[in-house]
This record gives sequence, structure tokens and C-alpha cells, in this order.
Amino acid sequence: MKVVIAGNGILSYTAALSLITEDKSVEVSIIGPRDNKGCASLAAAAMFNSFCEVDVGTFSNRFDKEKFLFNRRAAPLWVEYIKRLEELSHVKINHGFGTFLINNHSTDELEDRNFDAILGALSEFNEPHEMVKLNSVENYRPMPNDRGSRAVYIPREGWVNPIDLMNSLKIILERSERVVFRDGYAKRLNFQGDKIQDVELECGESVSGDVFLLAAGANFSKIVDASNFDVQFPRIFYGVGASILLETGENTLKNCVRTPNRGLACGLYAAPQTSTKTLIGASNFISPIPEDGVRLTSLHGLVESSIRQLNSDFYRSQFVRSNIGWRPTSEDTVPLIGETSYENLIIATGTKRDGLHCSPLISEILCNLVLGKEQGIDISLFKPEREPYKVYSREYAIKASVDNIINASYQHGFKSAMNRMVEDMISYHTRELEELHDKVGAIDWGIPPEMINMYRYGHATLVRNV
Repeated sequence: MKVVIAGNGILSYTAALSLITEDKSVEVSIIGPRDNKGCASLAAAAMFNSFCEVDVGTFSNRFDKEKFLFNRRAAPLWVEYIKRLEELSHVKINHGFGTFLINNHSTDELEDRNFDAILGALSEFNEPHEMVKLNSVENYRPMPNDRGSRAVYIPREGWVNPIDLMNSLKIILERSERVVFRDGYAKRLNFQGDKIQDVELECGESVSGDVFLLAAGANFSKIVDASNFDVQFPRIFYGVGASILLETGENTLKNCVRTPNRGLACGLYAAPQTSTKTLIGASNFISPIPEDGVRLTSLHGLVESSIRQLNSDFYRSQFVRSNIGWRPTSEDTVPLIGETSYENLIIATGTKRDGLHCSPLISEILCNLVLGKEQGIDISLFKPEREPYKVYSREYAIKASVDNIINASYQHGFKSAMNRMVEDMISYHTRELEELHDKVGAIDWGIPPEMINMYRYGHATLVRNV
């Protein structure tokens, strides 16, 4: 069986490894730029986080709750998965477990509510955790005005150096005689009837096969548009995220240290990448097109936040590099994983910043789909062929958007005057979002908060309700 994978990020690599391990007759072609340009994982810490990603809205609807439960199933797989990769590749993968979640005073009370939601989830699901004193977090020395108020230690949530991880996978796959790498971008999938015939690359070459896996991350919709499929998929946007790597020397953190989610991003986080280097992340904004470079405002925010909120001695650190990645974010914020009406086409994308964390689980699912094996997990909610879900009510979406807009303002230096400034801002943004919902026809449903600008500027215009 010849399997063609369009895309060369973490889902493509882990799926390829699962396939050649599970079936010795499978041959795999992986299509993607050799430098993994835009790969979301390479701009990440990357964190093994399920509970730290909880916020006040996680359990308010079945979609976000199911995403959390899915992510939680992936968490325990990592200990053995990394051990196996190290054994197969003979490469040491820098990683660790034990995350300190910090509640600080750098933003507003939304962060307090998200921290409380995480504590509630930890207790509800009996996840081991411990409230700790802030001075017990090694090399956590924020500036006085940004010091934390509470901290919880979660021993089973961790991090990995994504470059080590990707290199380990690439080494294993390159050693296999049944894996071929094709350097270049997939342009479109050509089909006849209900079967895919081949993948056409931007260079004009084509790669044929028996089964096709479209796991092209944020480039998914670009390929779908060029393929002129007869079916409808939710649109995938570019969640542009940046991180910075610092030479922190003796100030290098020993664990992952992060805040709760804030301002439509994953909060501020830091994780050791080597014994002397620390990765700081992450910025995030949704874009209809890819961006190749890190915006100056993102660099400024990450540098300032690392010094003020993590360790004031980071001002002496050397800047090593910036990283940028494109998190594949679906217009309804729900992943696309599963089979399609085309009998030999399987899709995996829309995982946003959960792709790396969930990759051992998703790769097993994809392997079973390709080989026609029974699934041990229900993924029907993630069916790729669908009209966008109405995840949020209009009332909830508008309030959540306003809360995050105000929260993000504090992250970028906003200071309120001693008057009704904040109340006036809330009124303004609420009114503006009410008008936007009316304009796009979102009467009985709400625009996902992170998709507000895609609707505001006309990048998401097809309102298809279910």
C-alpha cells in the first residue's frame, strides 16, 4: 500500500512512523518543504498541557469539553513515546515533566477566573497537583509589580524541545527504506469520481498513491481551494505564533512556568530547551495568509514579559533567535480529523496549538483509518466534512470577546485612568460586536472570539449554520 502524506509537520511525521511500524507493506511519501517552514510545533515550547489550557469557558459547551477530554487522553502517552523515539533514533530529546502555573497581577481578573477554572478541573478529574509557595519555583524572580499571587504545581504536565523531537522523528523516517521525502509544497489533490488520483506539487510534479492523508496544517484551505472538491470543509486560518529563545545561563528555568490563558492566547510561558537556554512564548493572532517573519510588537511583548513576569535577570540574557509558526485554526475552532466522501482521502488539521500534544493519539487514529482498523475512540465530532459548528451562543461569544480584548489591552501596557474608562471600553466593544454579529447574520449563534477579526475584515464571510 502506498500512502501519500501532504504536509510535513508533527502529525505527518508521527502518522508515518505509526504506519510503517504497524504494517510492513506500507510505503509512505511525505510532501513538504525540507526546512519545515511554518510548522507550528517548531515555534512552541512545546508543552504537554491539558489542564493548564482550561479557561472559564472550557466546560460551557460540548465542543470545548470534548476537545479537553481528547487532549487529556494524549497526555499519559508521552512518557513511553519519547522513550521509544530516543531508542529508535539514538537522539537525546530534551524534555521534562512538572509545570508551575502562576497567577500574577499583570493583567486583570480574567486571569484569576481562568486560574480558578483550572483548579476546579484539577480537583474534578482527580489530577495530582499541589499549591506551592512562589519562592519555591526555582529561578522565578519577577519584578515586584508583576509578582504572582498564587502558584500550583502539576507534576504530569510538561514540555519538550520541539527541534529535538522533530529531528528524532525525521532521523527514524529517513532511515526507513519505505519512506520518501518530497521537498516542496503540495499545490492540489487531483481526483476522479470519488477517488484521489495524485498530489500535484507547486513545482509541477505529481505523486500518486493508494491512500492520501491531507495533514498540511494551516495551508489546508489553500490546497482545498485549488483542488475544487465537491464537498465542504470548515476553513482553516493561520494562527501566527511567535516565540523567542534566550541564552539564560544560570537563570535557566528547571521546569515549565506559565500563566493561564489570557487575551485569546495561551498566556506567557517559559520552558528550558537546554541546560542554559529558555524558550519564551507565545504571541498569537489569526491571519488569512501566512507570515514569514515575527512582528516587532510580538518580539517586544515577549522580551518585556519575560523580564517583568518571569525573571528580572533575563535582561542580561543573550537573544538567540525568534521562531514563527502557523497554528492551523478552524473557523469554528474544532479540529478536522477523519475520513471524507472521497474513499481514499483522510484529513487531519485544525488542531491549533494542541497538535503536538495530541500527536501520539492522533497518529494512532490516522493509522487505524488508513489500515481500516477499528477505532478505540469516538472522533465523530471532528468529522472534516461539515458546515461550521455553532459552538457559542451570541451572548456568550460577545462577552468572552470583550473580556479578552480588555485583558489583552493590559498585556500591552494599558493603564486605566481613575474614572469610568474601563466601563466605557466595555460598552464600546460590546456595541461594536453586537453590530458585527448583526452585519454577518450571527443572530442565534456567536462568532468565536479569536475569529472576530476574520469576520470584521471580511476574510470569513460564508455563514453556514447547523
